[in-house]
Amino acid sequence: MSKTTIQIKKDVRNELKKLGTMDDDYNSIIEKLIREHNRNMLVEYSKKIVEERKDEFVNLDEL
Repeated sequence: MSKTTIQIKKDVRNELKKLGTMDDDYNSIIEKLIREHNRNMLVEYSKKIVEERKDEFVNLDEL
């Protein structure tokens, strides 16, 4: 895998360090952040769909 260098401010780097563990490098921390972001986007999308289509859902107690 090819690598690249990104420039970040020192305070951002320090915050990234706090998110990782001893075994994490910056790449793995950023990957975790991306996965978390994607999960959050999925949750938000799901909430939107449920809200928009709530009349299409059936209450389990009614089954």
